[in-house]
Amino acid sequence: MRNKSWLVLVVVAVVLGGLGWWVAVSRDNATQADFTPKPLFSDLTAKVNDVASLEIATSKTLFRIERGKTADQWIMPSRDGYPVRPELVRKNVIGIAQLQTIEPRTDKPEHYDLLQVSEPDKYKPADEAAKSDPGPILVRLVNDKSEGIASVIVGKIKSYPVGGKPGQYHVRKPSEARAWLAEGILELPAQPVDWLVKDLIKIDRARVATATVTHPDGEVLKLVRAAPKKEGESAGADFTPADMPKGMKLTSQYDGNSVANVLAWMTFDDVAKAEGKDFSKATVTELDTLDGIRAVIRSVPAEADKAGGDSDKKKSWITIDVSYDPALVKPDEKNKELLKPEEAEKQAKEAAARMAGWRYLVPESTTRDLTRHLKDLIEPIKQDEKKDNGKKAG
Repeated sequence: MRNKSWLVLVVVAVVLGGLGWWVAVSRDNATQADFTPKPLFSDLTAKVNDVASLEIATSKTLFRIERGKTADQWIMPSRDGYPVRPELVRKNVIGIAQLQTIEPRTDKPEHYDLLQVSEPDKYKPADEAAKSDPGPILVRLVNDKSEGIASVIVGKIKSYPVGGKPGQYHVRKPSEARAWLAEGILELPAQPVDWLVKDLIKIDRARVATATVTHPDGEVLKLVRAAPKKEGESAGADFTPADMPKGMKLTSQYDGNSVANVLAWMTFDDVAKAEGKDFSKATVTELDTLDGIRAVIRSVPAEADKAGGDSDKKKSWITIDVSYDPALVKPDEKNKELLKPEEAEKQAKEAAARMAGWRYLVPESTTRDLTRHLKDLIEPIKQDEKKDNGKKAG
C-alpha cells in the first residue's frame, strides 16, 4: 500500500509540475480557438534583397555581418573583414522572412525565460538543462541606410528542420509582448566563428611525401612514408621518423601519422589579420606532397585573453603558406588519392589566395600535432620484442 500511495503522489506531482509549465507558456484559449497561421512578417519577403547587414546578439556576444563588395559576399567586421558563408546568410534571411506563426504563446515577461525569448542581455536560464542551450538569439536585419527592416528573437527550438520539412521555434518580436511558436527553416549559430568560411586546404596524408617540424631552438623532426612491404608495391600512408634511433620504435602509429595528417581536417576557433602577431620565433611545420604541393605552417603559442581565458593557453595561432612546385611531383599510378598536376596547381593557388594575410587560432589537438618532438613519438623496444624480431629474421 505504501508503495502504491507513493507512486500516486509522484504521478500527481509530475502532472501538476507539467501543468504549471503549460499554464506559464500556453496560448490564450480564446485566441487559440480562432487562430489562423500567418507570416510573422507580412512584407519581409519583398525586402530580403534590401538587407545589407545582420546584427546578432546572444547573452554572451554581439556581432555584425555586412554585405561585401558583391551581392553574394558577406564579411564580419569584428574578425577584420573575414568572409562569412553566403549560403548561411541567405538561408537565415529568407528563413526569417518565411517564418509562419502556428500557435500563440505567453505574453507575460516573467515567462519569457522558459521559452528563451527574453532580451538576450536579460536572459536567465530557467533550469540546469537550459544552461547548455544557446539561449535567445536576437537577429536584426538592416538596410544600407542603417534602417532596421525586421527584428526577431529566436528562442527554444521545439523541432529542427529535417529533409526539407520546416522546424518549429519559439520566437518573439522585440517590440511585441506576445511570443509565438513559429514554423520555418533556420540555422542560427550563436558563435561568430561558426558563421565564417571554414575552408582552408584539405591534404590527406595519403598524398604527403614528407612532414618536417622545425622548432625555434633548431631541433628538427622529419617523418617519411613507410617503405613498401613488398617489392613493387606503392609506399604506404604510414609515417615514421627519417632517423629512428637504434633500439627505439614508434609508441603509436597514429601519433606517427598525426603530423602528416594535420591538414586533412583542419578547422579553427578564431581568425584575425596575420600582421597583428609576431611569427619570427614560430615552430615551422612543412608538408611536401607527392603531387607537387608544399604547405608551410608557422605556429606560435596563443596567449590567454578575456574571451578564452586559460583555455587559450594550449592553443596556437598559425599561418599557412601554400605553393605548387612541379619538382616535388613523384608520380605513383597506384595512389588514387593524388591530384593531377593541373588540379594540384589549382588547389594551391586557390588556397594561397584564400589564406594569404590571415592567422588562425587552432585547438589544442592541432597545436600538439604541429609541435611534435621525436621524443614524443618513440619508446625503447622491449627485450621480448627484440627476441621475436630475431626469430623472424632467422
